[in-house]
Formats: sequence, C-alpha cells, structure tokens
Amino acid sequence: MGQKETAMNGTGPLLIATWNVNHRVGKTRFRPEAVSAIAALKAAVVVLTEYYPQEHHDAFRANLSDAGWPHSIASETNGYIANRVLIASRLPLEPLAIALPTFDREFPPNILSVTIPAARLRLIGLRIPAYTAKDRPSLVAAWDWLESTMAGLHDAPTVVLGDFNANPASPRFQRILAAGWRRAIPVGDTSYFGHKGRRSEIDHILCNSACDFADARYVIEAGGWCLAGGEAALSDHAALLAGIFRDE
Repeated sequence: MGQKETAMNGTGPLLIATWNVNHRVGKTRFRPEAVSAIAALKAAVVVLTEYYPQEHHDAFRANLSDAGWPHSIASETNGYIANRVLIASRLPLEPLAIALPTFDREFPPNILSVTIPAARLRLIGLRIPAYTAKDRPSLVAAWDWLESTMAGLHDAPTVVLGDFNANPASPRFQRILAAGWRRAIPVGDTSYFGHKGRRSEIDHILCNSACDFADARYVIEAGGWCLAGGEAALSDHAALLAGIFRDE
C-alpha cells in the first residue's frame, strides 16, 4: 500500500456518506426535513438511495444547496416507476458515462455515476432493487452487471457505495471483495432496521486499491434527528459515513 494522500485539496480524508431515504417509489411520506439530517452528517459528498421525490425534486435540491451542498445530480428516469439515486456535494460534480444494465427497467434509475474532479475520484452510487423470489433472474443479472462493471474500474481511484441489499458474507459480495475491492468496516453492525426487530447490514462503501478508508461508522442520529431505529425515524436505514484517502 502506498503513501496515503487526502482525496481532496485539504488536510484530511474526503468524508462521504450514503443513506437510503426510504421513499419506496412514493409509498412513504416525503420528508423535506431530511435535508437538516443530511447537513448534520457534515459529509462533503452524500449519496441518497431509494430517492423518489415526486414533485419535490427542485425544492429538495434547492434546500440542499442552501445547506451547503450546491452541486447535485440525480439519476435519469426512464418512464418506469422506480427509485432513483441523488448525489449531493460541496465540490463540483461531473456526470460519468457507464454502460447501464438492459435486462429490466427498474435497476437503471437506481444507478448514478459521477466524477469529483477536485478529488480526482470516481463515484458510483447505487441500490440493487429488493427483487422478490419470482424476480430472481433479475437479481442474478443485477449482480452479474455489478461484478462486470466493477471489474473495469480498477484504472483510477473509484468508490462504489449505496444499498446493495446484501450482507457482507453473501457469496456475490465476497466475490467482489476477492476481485480487489475494499469494504469500509463501520463501527456498529446494523444499517437496516426492519419489521419486528429485524436488523441487517446491507449498506456499504467499497473502494478499489487506489483508495483506503478512515473512521467508518453507521449514524442513526445526527443533529437531533433520528435517521433510523426510533419512533420518529426519517428512514429505516442508518447513514453510513466514511473518510476516503487515495493511495499514492
């Protein structure tokens, strides 16, 4: 491993977060106050998954800008009712073209790729849909696409993060790690707070060998806001926060 260098022009790591905001294609109440919780995370870059803003998209982005994240990009819609990804940043973002999956219409809106020029970093935010048992062929195809795509991303510092809907011990997840990707190991063991006390660790931040992590942790409360795990929680997922260094 080479010498560690900050991922931006500063004195520390680039702090990034991913948070599933539990919009469920509009089946839950939109929570504009989520911006205040996001601000309390104090991350330079935030990747929001399961994002479905309905008519609130412009106002939500404006509120993020007012809170200190003036740069934001959302994944494209394709006419299908599907959750999306929004990336908000204190640093300028540029879209990054990658070949999206073609086996269904649900997965592509759940993927967003960008570059952060000031940090010399590529970022791919995603959520693998919670496919049902009858949709197992789509689940297999989603992981096939992810493995194939990530295999071609070893040429530059890259972070892939979001809701993988898989725990770290799952065979497909382990195959990605065996292919040279590193997982941020957070403090705590729960990112998803499900029904009847169900808990699981399905939100992850991965980087290739050109990067490394510092101080990864799950966040269930920030700035007085309950993100997950409580009666007044904004979501059923904790945020996952980690610092990113480049190995130079």
